[in-house]
Amino acid sequence: MLNILKSLFAIIAVTTVAAGSTSAYFSDSATIAGNTFSTGTLEIRVNGQPSVIGATFGPMAPDQVVASPQYEINNYGQPWFAGPSNLTAKKLILRVANKNDGGSGVINRLHVKVEVNRGWPEWQVAFDGKLASLSNVDLLAPNWNELAPGNSESFRYQIYMENSIGDQSVLMGQTATWDFVIEGRTN
Repeated sequence: MLNILKSLFAIIAVTTVAAGSTSAYFSDSATIAGNTFSTGTLEIRVNGQPSVIGATFGPMAPDQVVASPQYEINNYGQPWFAGPSNLTAKKLILRVANKNDGGSGVINRLHVKVEVNRGWPEWQVAFDGKLASLSNVDLLAPNWNELAPGNSESFRYQIYMENSIGDQSVLMGQTATWDFVIEGRTN
């Protein structure tokens, strides 16, 4: 009887394996081919150039206010420019870089008023304070929330050396230099 049961189990096992390996089915497949991911381009320029020479002011006296020329900040793309920019700038961040006054302290006494305009009759103040503390100022914030490709925003500034109580003779003949950096951001 035990041999019969062993034989029966062996037959069932062989039948199960045979049935599993001899089954047939139909199949078909489709393909989603050529998937591509590419990033856009944001190119910010000033007066159509990646870099321009800034203004030179002097000789200046304390509290004498001077104005810069007007600069055009461009999102350098179609339809008005031949550049590659195809992304909208959600922020135009202005900061001061490469400050140098040879240790005289003049840079810490400079006051700057930055204004922006996009063809409207009224200029908007984006920053009014010490030049040395100008950092991460959004030039779009006063009135706009984006600069689309092919569009521009005007930028200008006024600068003066603050007049404080006391003798300022130690500041005579000193020079300060700096760069304005404008960074376009998509966020």
